Amino acid sequence: MHGKSCAVLSDDVVNEVPITPQQYENILNIQQEVLSLIVQQANTQMTLNKVCTMAEELLPNAVASLMIQNEDDGLLYVKAAPNVPDVGWQALNGIKPGPTSGSCGNAVYHAQPQYIVNAYEDERGSEFLQTAKAFNLCSCWSMPVRDENNKTIGSIALSSFEHRSPAPFHKKLLETASSLITIILQNGANRSELKNLIYNDLLTGLKNKTSLIEELNGTQSNTLIFLDINNFSYVNTAYGFTIGDKVLLKVSTILHDMFNDNLYRINADQFALKFNDKIDIKKIVTSVQDKFEKTLISVENITLKVSFTYGGVYSDKELLKYAALAIKKAKESGKNRLHIFDEDLDSPKRRKDFIFMNNRIHSAFEDDLIVPFFQGIYDNTKEEILKYEALIRIVTKEGKIISPYEFLEVARLSGLLTKLTRIMIDKTFAVMKNSAHSFSINITEDDLNSFYLVEYLSQKSQDYNISPQQVTLEILEGISATGQKNNIEQLKTLKQMGYKLAIDDFGAEYSNFERVLALDVDILKIDARYIKNIDTDKKSYEIVKAIVSFSKNMNIKTVAEFVHSASVQKVVKELGIDLSQGYYFSEPTQSIETKPLNS
Repeated sequence: MHGKSCAVLSDDVVNEVPITPQQYENILNIQQEVLSLIVQQANTQMTLNKVCTMAEELLPNAVASLMIQNEDDGLLYVKAAPNVPDVGWQALNGIKPGPTSGSCGNAVYHAQPQYIVNAYEDERGSEFLQTAKAFNLCSCWSMPVRDENNKTIGSIALSSFEHRSPAPFHKKLLETASSLITIILQNGANRSELKNLIYNDLLTGLKNKTSLIEELNGTQSNTLIFLDINNFSYVNTAYGFTIGDKVLLKVSTILHDMFNDNLYRINADQFALKFNDKIDIKKIVTSVQDKFEKTLISVENITLKVSFTYGGVYSDKELLKYAALAIKKAKESGKNRLHIFDEDLDSPKRRKDFIFMNNRIHSAFEDDLIVPFFQGIYDNTKEEILKYEALIRIVTKEGKIISPYEFLEVARLSGLLTKLTRIMIDKTFAVMKNSAHSFSINITEDDLNSFYLVEYLSQKSQDYNISPQQVTLEILEGISATGQKNNIEQLKTLKQMGYKLAIDDFGAEYSNFERVLALDVDILKIDARYIKNIDTDKKSYEIVKAIVSFSKNMNIKTVAEFVHSASVQKVVKELGIDLSQGYYFSEPTQSIETKPLNS
């Protein structure tokens, strides 16, 4: 368990975290994996532990625990908690269900879910207060576990090291875990029925992805069409999973009436149609479009119009791969589109584009065409540009400027990112050696995995007489949230050497406040998607407000990215954001306004 103080994750942030199809798919994957273990007659304790660890993976900075009520004394004892130490088990064992015995005791006592946001102040946890403080259990959410007769026999809990409310996704996760534990504790009764569940979607009853994969194992030609519901994550976000599930049921019923056993549900918001011969894909898609254009989906006084994006392929090999490429192409073109994969057109074109850009990057190395551009960062207190971010560009011999969006992914796949970063460090330091301006430079996970940064930065700082205190290293939020332990150690070392650390695009992924504190981050750069419409979008405003409040409390500077207008800047200043970056103040250029070293 944790030993540090609790970070506060504002309800404003939690409630606005989008519920993504990927999160829903994660729940489906847990169901599928656990059911497979049961059918394989895996060890019960191992399976219970697996449920806990899989739940923990979906809520960083938390531990999962399963407690079962003893029939003799009526007390709760830990049955599974693979990442809770023995001393934690001892502290948890022997809870008597009651109104003040923590979320687990309350869940069993009331036979209802319990969500304690602040374990230090909630009266439901008063008996549990010392244990909560000892192990830094800031929040605790518990779901009753029932037997086959619907009698409450225990609880499954997620205990967080942050004061926070559960998002709808986390409630669904706990509901799923509770249902699976009931099946596990029945010791896999009705195994033949469970085996069928492995091949059928639990919600809709349709054949699932496992079934589709097995049916595609043969070599005969098939037609495969993917249908992705457009904007389904917004349904879950706006109305909750219960409504979302009912919408999915209605959609699946309509599609099943049209296509019977040719239909599969393969992901959270994705269906598939498989035919054993060559079918006119456009004709099938048109029939679906016509049907749903004329059909309104009504659920509990909510009426929705459903549409899809489509990807299709006819082949005798790699249908899943090609259909996935087709749906990706369709989405790149917009919503409600169809893309039919053509192996003679799509694959060679992709290879040709990749080869072209890969060659262009190598030519840029040979001809010294990698160029740092500089975008000013405006200090909202001093009302002037005092800092710059170095941004990579390729400038061709003809003067064409190539954006990193065009070549960075190719560079990553080709293993060239670290070489690009080295060039950027060297050239940026060369430009800044005669300036007192501080500046930032981007580093990637590939750079950290290559273990060269500490030595290389030290050498370049010495070569160009650049003080580490002058340099901010910008890392993506994903590195701080999921980075390997040795990567985190490197960042700490660089911090100790004097380099500042900034998290770029903060809020783009899961906002790991605890890890931010652990890294002793100096700057949070708030993701552009929340800034660009902050003057008109209340949700964005509240999310940014929460991030700024957290940062000020932790003495962390904030930067608003994508400040593009006076109205946006006005709100940014009102919120007390320290720095602004965007075209409103500065467009990226090859030169900077030199601030002499002695000024």
